[in-house]
Amino acid sequence: MVAFRPWIGGSARAVALAALLATSACVTMPSERAEAPLLPSQWRDAPAGAALPVTDWWQGFNDPALTQLVGEALADGPTVQLAVSRVREARALSYSTLTQFLPELLATGSGQYTRVVEGAVAPGAEREQMTGAYGAQVSWELPLFGIGPAAAGAGANTRAAVADLRGAQVALAADVAQAYVDLRTAQASYAALSQSVQTSDELARILQTSFEAGFASEADAADARRLAESTRTRLPGLVIETRRAENVLAVLRGKAPGTEEAGVQAVIAAQNAPIPHLELTSAPAAPADLLRLRPDVARAEAQTLVAAASLGAARADLFPRLNLTGSINVTDALIGNPATAGTTLASATPFISIPLFDWGRRFAVQRQRDAQFDQSLIQYQQTVTQAVAEASNALVSLDQGRLRLDSARRAEQAAETTARGSRAAYGAGIQSLADRLRAEQQLIDANLTRIDAEAQSARAAIATYRAFGGGPAIETTTASR
Repeated sequence: MVAFRPWIGGSARAVALAALLATSACVTMPSERAEAPLLPSQWRDAPAGAALPVTDWWQGFNDPALTQLVGEALADGPTVQLAVSRVREARALSYSTLTQFLPELLATGSGQYTRVVEGAVAPGAEREQMTGAYGAQVSWELPLFGIGPAAAGAGANTRAAVADLRGAQVALAADVAQAYVDLRTAQASYAALSQSVQTSDELARILQTSFEAGFASEADAADARRLAESTRTRLPGLVIETRRAENVLAVLRGKAPGTEEAGVQAVIAAQNAPIPHLELTSAPAAPADLLRLRPDVARAEAQTLVAAASLGAARADLFPRLNLTGSINVTDALIGNPATAGTTLASATPFISIPLFDWGRRFAVQRQRDAQFDQSLIQYQQTVTQAVAEASNALVSLDQGRLRLDSARRAEQAAETTARGSRAAYGAGIQSLADRLRAEQQLIDANLTRIDAEAQSARAAIATYRAFGGGPAIETTTASR
């Protein structure tokens, strides 16, 4: 009778494996870790206030069309789909890396048939014989020093792929929002200029009629036509910009331009849609929070772990390796009674290898990996400082954009008041046509300046969330699939 104690044996094997992993990691892995440089305690150009959420930030624009387009891009965008595929690839590679340290077991089978065709058969032997052999072979390179670095490197590669996925989501959301702002800006500018062209055409028609009746000079009529045509020359560029933004929105969402559904085309082509606006009352996060929010920082940290694992593997190559091989073979008689039938043969062979004459080459590889690990630490710190700089630049652009927008709106109101007064004065005959046209041109410029300021404010908000790693909620990303 055989007694089994699976739980005790399983626990002992788990403890032994954990101890082996810890020992190998301590022996070969470097002790240095990626440490962030000194960070500012607060932002200089951000208004004081509670931190804002960085997930699903585009919903703060309160624009259903923008929310729909970003959602479609995150679901079907090719950049995100590629990143998801690379995460799956990294996880499969991680599993493959770890399984190479498991024992290899092979089942074997063979047969042999012999028959004496001519001549006498020896006494006791048979003319026809057939034997079958079957068994198993096992080989295992004991992971004395290499499994720790391999496990760390495999996990770090997966973390880097997940960070790339997050980076693709952050960039895609920002790019879609940017293209949408460009679209609405071009449409608003086109509408403003079209209204100005209509006004200028009407004024030119009136002056041409007055000139033909002898009440206005030919120069005044020509000047009015010049203003109308000069304004009209700016319209084609806005049509080009509108089409470009539409095409960008299609490509980012994984669609060929011109194949949009009718409903989406109607939403995009809406001419009276305003430029989206998002009022940020504070920075989305503190400087120290960038370490967890920015995908590029997370990737740089993962790369330091990859470099550390490579260094650990190079160090492990300097140590001896122990291999165990064994086999069990059973031979049975199928026909006749061969001499080798009915035997069972078991064998076990331990094998140890110690690097001797190529030790210098292995040591040189270790030094190379050590230098690469130092480079990864430097790159990590550079990535962190660059992230802080980008966030700071985005915040100052956001703050100054708010001031620019306030001034542009006040200037537009003043230009509108001046234009109304000029029209009334010209109609009463107390102001020249040149003054009237100058006031109209100033109103056009004020309208376009206000539109541009609104666009710059929206772009600054988008750039701010991009700089802070804003994207979809972590629990809803495809990285968790």
